[in-house]
Amino acid sequence: MEDIHERSQLGYRMLHLSKDSGVSDFYITPWEPLTYKRNGKLFFDSFIYQPERPLEFTTGCVDYALTLGNRRYRVNRMVTRGRPRWVMRLLPEEIPDISKLMVPPAAIKAFLEAKNGLFLVCGATGSGKSTTIASMILERAKRRQEHVLTFEDPIEFVYPPGIPSLVSQREIGTDELDFNKSLRAALRQAPDVILVGEIRDGETAEIALQAAETGHVVVATLHTSSAAQTVQRYLKLIPSDRMENAMLSFADSFRGILCQRLLFDETRGKRFPVHELLLPYDSVCGMIRRGEFKNLEQELEAGFTRGMQSFERSVNMRMADGWKPTQTRKTGYAEHEVYDYLSRENLTSIYAVG
Repeated sequence: MEDIHERSQLGYRMLHLSKDSGVSDFYITPWEPLTYKRNGKLFFDSFIYQPERPLEFTTGCVDYALTLGNRRYRVNRMVTRGRPRWVMRLLPEEIPDISKLMVPPAAIKAFLEAKNGLFLVCGATGSGKSTTIASMILERAKRRQEHVLTFEDPIEFVYPPGIPSLVSQREIGTDELDFNKSLRAALRQAPDVILVGEIRDGETAEIALQAAETGHVVVATLHTSSAAQTVQRYLKLIPSDRMENAMLSFADSFRGILCQRLLFDETRGKRFPVHELLLPYDSVCGMIRRGEFKNLEQELEAGFTRGMQSFERSVNMRMADGWKPTQTRKTGYAEHEVYDYLSRENLTSIYAVG
């Protein structure tokens, strides 16, 4: 995207909006208003992007990172109705200290003390997974003398110099062309910690398990909404003829599953995280070996005294600390709630009384 630099009109406007701590994403389309998200809500700016020269682009999507002034953005370029559109996620100016992210202490302890095994950080898009992982890896890298090898698409955070560990960051498409071949080769590059940006397919899932079983700490992300769903989603990626062995390997290898959501406190004008944490106690590992995934939710709540926690308990803990979530997650709605919503939106004409 040649038009965007800190002295261009578009770059100047984006840098100005990026000063607002609530701004997270930008949507840029030629000849349309600059659009951005602030605290999870979409806004249309008065600035209209007018390219300085004809745009050349190919069909499909492209991922990369971009530095604009002193800010970094994760970029995905797509094509919509024959025109390019860039979606740009604003990244923190530096990797935040883990103590500022409200990560459960038991999760930090499990990751820092792990000598091998698989640690998963999960959540929806934009829930802060990458930030949490970067903070956890940096905390470990500052405490140990290890080789940390990352595979990212694209590289989002750059680790600072002067730490005891050696960090080798690899960007897919720039430093490596084939993700799975690169991950297999990583086992011959003497890593202690391997970061897999995202588990996307069965081959990656199996290689990550293999690395975790052979003395490496593997940390990866998945797009899931709960710890129990994460176990099922991970194992379903693996072909059914190898599922039984995968269940045993997963139960033996996993060191923690941390799921994260961001809620909004309208009073403070800030978002804050809530977490769900599943740890590898004998009862949990036994359920995974037997395929009793539905029982994991109940085990989460029962294991609170051992460091595990559910989202519901995490929300209650944040509220006890003074946070006030504007919305709380729920499943299903009463009939009067549906009608009240349709009334507010002037859609009562579609409401059919049975």
